[in-house]
Amino acid sequence: MTLLHTSAVALLLLVSTLFTLSSATYVCTTQDSPNPIAQQYPLKVSGTLNGTTLIVPISLISARQIIPKNYTILVNSYRSLLPSFPDGMYPMMVSALHDHDIHFPALNLTTPSFSRASLEFPFLDILGDHYSTFRWAGTIMITNTNLIAIRGSMNYGIKVYPTAFDPPCDAYRTLENGTARFWAHSSNGTVSENKYMLVETQKCPYAPYPMDFIRNITNQPVFANTMSCDNYIRLYNTSLTSSPHEPVSVKGTVTANLEPFTTPQTWKNVYGWQFATAFLEPPLPLTCESLKGFQDS
Repeated sequence: MTLLHTSAVALLLLVSTLFTLSSATYVCTTQDSPNPIAQQYPLKVSGTLNGTTLIVPISLISARQIIPKNYTILVNSYRSLLPSFPDGMYPMMVSALHDHDIHFPALNLTTPSFSRASLEFPFLDILGDHYSTFRWAGTIMITNTNLIAIRGSMNYGIKVYPTAFDPPCDAYRTLENGTARFWAHSSNGTVSENKYMLVETQKCPYAPYPMDFIRNITNQPVFANTMSCDNYIRLYNTSLTSSPHEPVSVKGTVTANLEPFTTPQTWKNVYGWQFATAFLEPPLPLTCESLKGFQDS
């Protein structure tokens, strides 16, 4: 995901000719802010991540049917952070995001911006210690011209759908009525491969999920399978997330046809935030065991 998030491993595994070709042929003009930490962490990949993160309450029964059965849902972990979360429900996360100004200073590399969309499942125990929380993201939609991001995610075992996004170079498009719209569509001409996500939100005065909760969820180590994990960290203390760029609470509707669901889904009146952060990502995958102990970012 972003990516497992996507860019990091690819920066090392793809040959420099592919990197150069991708940079030369894919130019995207964006309103996103520049990466403010590019030179501060030369041994890690960094960038700007902007977009919409929504929490969709689904029933625990459904969550246990969707999430692989060998991963335990740590209900007490998310209820300790959010005691008001409805009983018998689970916080699925919707990500509709745009990665921008990605740098790996140690190799003097940059990679083109790209968009991505996914349904993600946090607060999972994959180590059997009943404590460490991980986030499962087995499927992702990624800008179809960015081979670096696509191959990087595939190296983590993620199922990737090369996708066309609208807007193509920003985290969302603001319509005349104030609605922020994000559209992702991937199709190879067959019904089974017709994948999409539509996120439409409007600003609202209040979101029931505080930013501390969002910070925790978005910084849980990410995995598609337990062979490797991505310690992808979003930094909430840079200029991207402070005045005049504070996070904005939103409410909206998500319509998606994407795994792990087997049929199209629509979730209405869901809440979350639009915001940007800087991010850091290791250049190589880590063992999930090495990330044991995470409970807070």
